Amino acid sequence: MVDLAVCPCAPAALQLLQMGYFPSVPLGPTLAVSLQLLSLVRQVFMRMPPNISAWCESLEAYLASMGYKVDTKVCA
Repeated sequence: MVDLAVCPCAPAALQLLQMGYFPSVPLGPTLAVSLQLLSLVRQVFMRMPPNISAWCESLEAYLASMGYKVDTKVCA
């Protein structure tokens, strides 16, 4: 939960965006989603169809965009 001090010069939606959250509506949002989570979901949907390989590739690409390196290739 996040407390906001809302006034005409600093609308709730703008404050949420500055904190890294996307508001559900522009005026009086009661729900917000992390921009990082939205980035992960975008990566997942760019690699359809939804299967375990697509999920793993999406997660690896998302983590790479955050500066992490995942070395998960397994040789058979």
